[in-house]
This record gives sequence, C-alpha cells and structure tokens, in this order.
Amino acid sequence: KKKQPKKQKPKKQEPKVIAGDDEVVPAASGSGFYITSSGYMLTNNHVIEGCRKITFTHNGTEVIANVIATDSKNDLAILKANVRPKKFYKISNEDPKLLEDVIIAGYPLGKRVSSAIKTSKGSVTSLAGYGDNYSNFQTDAALNQGNSGGPIMNNKGNVVGVAVANFGKQAGVESFNFGIKSSTVKTFVSSNDINFTTGSKMDLNNNQLSSLITNATIYLECWLTVADIKRIINEEENKKAFYSDYQ
Repeated sequence: KKKQPKKQKPKKQEPKVIAGDDEVVPAASGSGFYITSSGYMLTNNHVIEGCRKITFTHNGTEVIANVIATDSKNDLAILKANVRPKKFYKISNEDPKLLEDVIIAGYPLGKRVSSAIKTSKGSVTSLAGYGDNYSNFQTDAALNQGNSGGPIMNNKGNVVGVAVANFGKQAGVESFNFGIKSSTVKTFVSSNDINFTTGSKMDLNNNQLSSLITNATIYLECWLTVADIKRIINEEENKKAFYSDYQ
C-alpha cells in the first residue's frame, strides 16, 4: 500500500490586531495655519472637537497643540503650540469679492494621496454660504475632506477665508465649497486678545506664495479612543475626515 501523504494542518491565521475601546489612536485629520510668529494657529472647530489630543509635525518632531478658544457657531478654533514657525499668514483687511481669484491650501484626504501639501485655485462664486449664511462665502476652488481648517488666500497671500465645508458631493453636485469670511475670523481672533497681522498690499509671485503655503500651513491629527470613533461615525452631522481604517 502506498503511504497516504500526511494532511498538512492549515496554517494559523494571525489574529487581527483590534485596538481596545479605550486606546487613544490617531483617527482623523484636518488642516490649519499659523497666524502669528509665536505659534498661534487657526482651524475649524469640527477638526478638533472631541479630540483627546491634537498633534502636528514641526521640524520633523511631533508637537501637541493646545486648544485656546473655540467658536462652534462659526466653526472656528484657535490652537497654540510652543513653536516658532518660519512663516505665518496675514489676515485680509477686506472680505473676498465676487469673482476674486483665490487659492486653497491644505491636506485634502489626509495623507492617503501623499504627505505633500496640496493647493487648488478658483474664484469666489457667491458672497453667501449655505442657507444664506453671510459669514461664509462660496468658491469653485476644489475642497475635500481634510482641507477643513486650511487657509483660503488671495494673490497677495492674505487669508480671505478659512475652508469649512463642501456640499452635495454624494449627490453629484460639484463646486459648492465654502469658506468663513476674514471679517468673521478677525472678530474671533481679536475677541481672544491675540494680535495678528493684517494683509499686505503687494501681490506675491509663485515662489513667494509657495514658500508661505509650505511653511505656514499645518497638517493636524486628531487622536480619539476607539469608542469615540464609533460614536462620532454614527452621528448624522459628522464632518470629521476619518482615516480609511475606521470608515
């Protein structure tokens, strides 16, 4: 009789590593930008809301950002870290004008595409936001999840708005992107006794704009517990840009 070959036992599959519900993990991302040389930053409230900690990278080192103030109604937040940025943004003296050219900078879709900063160009298409919100404006410059909290600037490099939301992407509606007007931003910053620099009058060339955008725009990470993530994902009004592992 021929010896029957021994049946090989199936290899044990490595168990999936599942974080405990109380483990704090980097879960979502957003954008922000420096507004002073002493490390004050602006972003959206929804980017940092509920986060157990907020981090960003400065000169290759992970740094914790502290929340100084929030404005849930206008979706703004001020952060502070013990860093000295190479550059910071000036805030425009004037709100954006209809048909004005604008540039949005930030980290759309987090680092899933690449860790390099991204920009998009467009123009101001309406001086009111969704539902006739006149503290916002509308632009056709591309804006995706992860752009939230990033600067919207004019050709002088002055911030005319803060990227806040897009509308109707799932329904196939394009170019309905919104920003918070600089007048609203200035009121919020001033009310928290933070001195900022108002806008320049000179246009910047592409090299100058590139240097400003690269050195003054920040990739923010929101750290949450697994239990937090499950709860927020189930909320109807969830605006967080969660990493794909959790979606």
